[in-house]
Amino acid sequence: MDWSVYRTRTLNMGSALSKDHPRLKSVGASAVMQKIGIAKIPAQLKKSYESITQIVETLMKLHQFDEAPYNGYLIMLIALLRTAQVQLPATNNSAAEEAQGAARMFERDRVFGRYATNVYLASLTLTQGQVAHCIGVQPDDILFSWLKDDVAELCPNFILLVDHTQSSIVLIIRGTFSANDIITDVLCEEEAFLDGFAHKGFIDGSNRVLNKCSKAMQSAVKDNPGYQLVVCGHSMGGSVAVLITLQLLNTNPHLVLLPGVSVRCVALAPAPVYRSEMSFPKKLLEKIDIYIYGKDVVPSLSLGSVARLLAMLRKLDGLELSIAEQLRVILGKKDALAGVNQERVRLAVSEAKQDRFPYLHHIGQVTQLVKKGNSVDVRPMELNDAKEMAANIEINDTMIMDHIPTEYKEIFTKMVFK
Repeated sequence: MDWSVYRTRTLNMGSALSKDHPRLKSVGASAVMQKIGIAKIPAQLKKSYESITQIVETLMKLHQFDEAPYNGYLIMLIALLRTAQVQLPATNNSAAEEAQGAARMFERDRVFGRYATNVYLASLTLTQGQVAHCIGVQPDDILFSWLKDDVAELCPNFILLVDHTQSSIVLIIRGTFSANDIITDVLCEEEAFLDGFAHKGFIDGSNRVLNKCSKAMQSAVKDNPGYQLVVCGHSMGGSVAVLITLQLLNTNPHLVLLPGVSVRCVALAPAPVYRSEMSFPKKLLEKIDIYIYGKDVVPSLSLGSVARLLAMLRKLDGLELSIAEQLRVILGKKDALAGVNQERVRLAVSEAKQDRFPYLHHIGQVTQLVKKGNSVDVRPMELNDAKEMAANIEINDTMIMDHIPTEYKEIFTKMVFK
């Protein structure tokens, strides 16, 4: 697959949504443009408009949970929410020692991050030699693979290989190609899992993968004494990887590993997958490394966070601001009335609550990756910050683009920012 084409299509999402697009009409963009006049819109708002159109398709997927019509234009409400979120202070409380530890962890996980992104192209090839070439290993290193998009099976694509340079047996799980598929996959009910609850779709996916590869995995571990088992994946593959790891660490019925076999997980951009009233032992949490690049939205997507987003939009709609008042808030005008409305918007967003769906969280050490020129800034997240991130969808220009595999592939090749 040519990822440059995939990237171009994603980048052009906004421009492809013209003012005559039916879905764009349904969120009010066409009416707003006619009412205001595109030529009269200041440059700052045009930039916001372009970024908002990138997520209109995504938001319309989420709108299925909130069918009552809005009084105002939805696209303006999204812009107000984005403005309020930009005003919130960013948190990064990691100490220097923790940041250095995260940097060492990132260096250790580089190769598995590359596997998690290379598997997309590998899954489109025909022969084991081609698969190995795309992954970056020798053909004999491929132990088992399932690379079939079989609707009847509904099993995630995966590859099991041995990496002798890393003394590792590696299970790589592929995510989905389509942004729409990602959203559909994420918005799923939960069910009982271990000592809590987890995303039902990802539980099913993890069970299917283990059913297919458990015998090959057992043989690989037996044939390579002293090797660790690393489960990795990106996007939905990362989500399934986390649940597989939790099952392996908790002695699941699919597979009994030999005593002393170390199990780890490297998950890129997974959705929140689990919640429990019980706390996990620190030693278990240290086995799961989660990486989030930039403003990637998927690590914040769950039924709970979607319901919270819609509650925020409802609160903003209830303010009944005129289009002119909304524009002055969005553009950051400094007059007295704009200041009052900015505070009303901020309070509406901060006070919005939902109790329809419980929030799922990330299990493990969450690390944020921020591009710094030709380097990457590696920032470990505090537990409370990671929980808030998982429960809050942030509207941003790059929330979709930061998720695609090529972005993660590139970031995992960069030197760590000093």
